[in-house]
Amino acid sequence: MAGRGLDAALRSLIGALDSGEVSRRALRAMLGLAGARAGEVALRMPDGSERVTARRGRAREDAAFWTVPLRAGGVVLGELRVRGERPRAAARRRELLALGAAASAALAAALTHEAVLRRADLDPLTGLANRGRLFEALAHELTRAERYGRALSLVMFDVDGLKRVNDRFGHPAGDQVLVDAGRLVTERSRASDTAARYGGDELVLVLPETPRAGALAVAEKIRASIEALRAGPAQVTVSAGVATAPEDGRVAAQLLAAADARLYAAKASGGNRVAAES
Repeated sequence: MAGRGLDAALRSLIGALDSGEVSRRALRAMLGLAGARAGEVALRMPDGSERVTARRGRAREDAAFWTVPLRAGGVVLGELRVRGERPRAAARRRELLALGAAASAALAAALTHEAVLRRADLDPLTGLANRGRLFEALAHELTRAERYGRALSLVMFDVDGLKRVNDRFGHPAGDQVLVDAGRLVTERSRASDTAARYGGDELVLVLPETPRAGALAVAEKIRASIEALRAGPAQVTVSAGVATAPEDGRVAAQLLAAADARLYAAKASGGNRVAAES
């Protein structure tokens, strides 16, 4: 596959802005150039772990393998691993290195593109989903819940007395309260849930396939965790309201209104509590 084979392999990387798709194309091209049948692409995660983004063919676990490092701009992105003998011809090895460099550049572009898309969906302060992403997720989950006859709940949280924290300790302290509260909402929910900043000091958690009792339990767990937060010498608490489809509504606006009404009923009753019934 000399010459024209490399050109075709390089062209295959053009236009893909998804890291998984770039990985699959790069692996397929590398195996074709190397005359190998099995391999994988593994990307390095920010925490040092790795994520396999493409795998092709089957080989014994003890089969020999060689790697092509994936680097761009001095940053190690991961590596491409090929099972089998490395080609001995110098010209073919140069082609493999050229393909590895092109794959690295394509992966770097795809990862940057994905990061930009993620940021567009996130609240810049808390890192939670923003209001637009919340409504998209809620609409999607409501459709699924109605189609399959499953429960869907959401919880709306509001930080009690955040204005007092801002007035006494400054807005940076209040911002940190929201960041910490958002972190605890995320940590105490599932990967399938959507945690979002609804606006101001209100956070929302969308809980697919969760009936009212389950949502109440999650909300209480989060409330207790946030109660342990402190902003300077001030104790931080939240109030919360729970709404469940279809009992409280079948569209996003109805569920949010029901959760909001219960949230403020909880605050009117003294705060630092969860209301799940009207």
